[in-house]
Amino acid sequence: MKKGFLALLLIPMFAAVTAAQTPGPTGDPVAGKALWDGVTTSCKNCHAPNASGGFGPDLAGRKLTFAQFNHAVQKPWGIMPSFPQLNEKQVADLYAYVSNLPGVPEPSAWRFPLPANAPPGQVLALSTIGCAMCHTPILDTPRRGIAEANGDFEWFKHMVYDHTKAMPEHCTAVGPGNPYCRAVRMGDYSRARLPEDMLKQVYDWAVGLGLEIPVTTAISKAEQAPNGFTNKLDVVNKGVEASNVTIHVIVPAGAKVVTATGDGYKGVRADRKTKANVAEWQVAKLMPNEKQSYSITFSKEVDPEHVKGSIHWVTRGGRPAGPKDFAEIGGEEKKEEGGRGAPEGGRGGAPTPPTQ
Repeated sequence: MKKGFLALLLIPMFAAVTAAQTPGPTGDPVAGKALWDGVTTSCKNCHAPNASGGFGPDLAGRKLTFAQFNHAVQKPWGIMPSFPQLNEKQVADLYAYVSNLPGVPEPSAWRFPLPANAPPGQVLALSTIGCAMCHTPILDTPRRGIAEANGDFEWFKHMVYDHTKAMPEHCTAVGPGNPYCRAVRMGDYSRARLPEDMLKQVYDWAVGLGLEIPVTTAISKAEQAPNGFTNKLDVVNKGVEASNVTIHVIVPAGAKVVTATGDGYKGVRADRKTKANVAEWQVAKLMPNEKQSYSITFSKEVDPEHVKGSIHWVTRGGRPAGPKDFAEIGGEEKKEEGGRGAPEGGRGGAPTPPTQ
């Protein structure tokens, strides 16, 4: 009886040892290197370009079994997200590549070091979770995504905990052409190992840096018309649908609006906020990737740099607009680094190239 009981205890132990010793699928190290170095994964941002480690552990020379490597990809330990989007062949190719690399005496430096006097949200994003290794120390890409979607914290949680589902949903909502939609590179973070209150601190800090509102404008040089000088205004929405949109163009001092074109033109009225007259258009919707064109003819020639105004909406992505959720026409603000309008990715700055 005791021998039979002992045999039953040994069966799962023997099965576990056998599984660990069973070789995995044969991978292609050349294909693995192409996947590691390419734009469809971001492994190298944490584990270093030569898999020598950094924020993530070194993989080169580790002599892991395929079972161990695959477990770390699909059911990782610690803060690392899981990557269900990688199929067995891709995992096998990556394993074949890193397994053939020589070991290193010590890991590489982090891709981005922690800045001095970093606020708590940035410390979490960079040192604890590692978001910054892919998204830069000021989280350029998440801040762009939040702005594109008018994303609240619930949206942000979905994007972090269920990224492999949320990112395709986001790409569908903002339409084709988004440079961040070429592949789903980030994995799904664990709700147990990344608590919601910690994630909220990161979200609040990122939003506080300012957002790059994705509604953009282009103003043409004035062209002489029979009754004045005409500036053309193109409005492009690179984010989710904006509804109940109001476009204001400030009438420059000494000028009058002779005529204007474009759907929804309502005329000229006095505006208390700007303490000036504004030409106003009211538009039902700005759809993703839609360009709408308008023109305004002034009684005198106005340089495009002096054509200023704003675009406001009631909702974007089905959510109410926040106090900073609007676009400026001309006269972009330039404030301190990381603030609203900063070129590092704040509202009004040029888009930061993908870094993942």
